[in-house]
Amino acid sequence: MYNKKNRVIYNQDYYKPQAMLRDTWFIKKIAWLKNRFAEVGCSIPESGFQNYREYTLWRDKYWKRYSELIASQEFKESRNKITGGQEKISWKTLEKLEEYEKNFLPPVYGADFREILEHFKIDLDNKRFYDFIERHVFLGMNHYPESTFTIKLSRNNKTRKLEMYLRIFGYTKQEDIMNAWKLISKEQKYLPEFLGKSKKWETFERDLEIYNLYKRIRAASPRKREGYLNSTDTKIWVELHKKYPELTITSIRTIVAKAKKRLGEI
Repeated sequence: MYNKKNRVIYNQDYYKPQAMLRDTWFIKKIAWLKNRFAEVGCSIPESGFQNYREYTLWRDKYWKRYSELIASQEFKESRNKITGGQEKISWKTLEKLEEYEKNFLPPVYGADFREILEHFKIDLDNKRFYDFIERHVFLGMNHYPESTFTIKLSRNNKTRKLEMYLRIFGYTKQEDIMNAWKLISKEQKYLPEFLGKSKKWETFERDLEIYNLYKRIRAASPRKREGYLNSTDTKIWVELHKKYPELTITSIRTIVAKAKKRLGEI
């Protein structure tokens, strides 16, 4: 689980990107990419966007610009001039066409990111390093934040209730959990027994007495059924209103309902 307060974990996944950042080929590749963004009217800040939302807005603008250029008359005429209007072209003509498109159209930068992965012999399916390149280019990040723990919500096969698990790693420290407690508690709210603020049941003795009386009255009734009998709340009020003058018919029903839930008898 990543948040802004995460510690930097100095492991292999930290130092591999650091080596890439200092590589001359990598530096030139990123500089070329940023220069091409600027050339097509979609420059990015030198230190990257302030947040991901700014990046997504730029991305929308960027691909709109791509669509405009590929649909432009200039692009169509230049492409036709290179191919001679032919559908079947030679390898040499194809190379010229690709070179022209590379210099005219905005770069499909995902392909450039994959080229970087190939250059450094990193698996193309390694999303972690792909994301690092993307964050470096667009958000100015110089390391990929390491998750210090993970959260998993899953349903218990027997009870069918949601359960939450925290997975910690060999480098996880107590401070990592404490610093991320706001995130953890947000996920915790999905659990069925979530209490939020654990407040003392101040009227427990009164409510328990009312609830126990309610159960005795219902158990003694020959017409007991789910829900209230018409006279149950009245009998409770008659027996206990002198001891608890704040009681009303409505409040008795509320108290019984809450007691059932708090005692897990629903």
